[in-house]
Amino acid sequence: MEKLLEITEIELHHIATILKLVIEGIAIFIIAFSILKTVTKFIRSYKKKDSEDFYHKIRLDLGLSLALALEFLLAADIVATAVTPGWKSIGLLAAIAGIRTFLNYFLHQEVKELKAEKRKNQVEPIFRH
Repeated sequence: MEKLLEITEIELHHIATILKLVIEGIAIFIIAFSILKTVTKFIRSYKKKDSEDFYHKIRLDLGLSLALALEFLLAADIVATAVTPGWKSIGLLAAIAGIRTFLNYFLHQEVKELKAEKRKNQVEPIFRH
């Protein structure tokens, strides 16, 4: 029975490691795809007359993508800690979660500001006539 538990724990550790790598891969893909999309949009924005409004939309899209990637990275850390919850790994997870939550909070604040600014820019022309 003890041998079965040991084998199960080893297999769960392998599964968690693979799952962590897959989740981190998804986060990296989101970041890479978002950066490529952002650079492409940024280059195209030089050709537009209302590039400032377009610039805000680009930042908004990138911010949302980065926030999503941070959520995936946090999920990967939780998966890794779930199998071997020693005090060192729990402390590391707490530190990483704190930093990522802090970054995510400020990303969401910036996204809110950009959305509000975008709404303001859409409403203003109506009242100018």
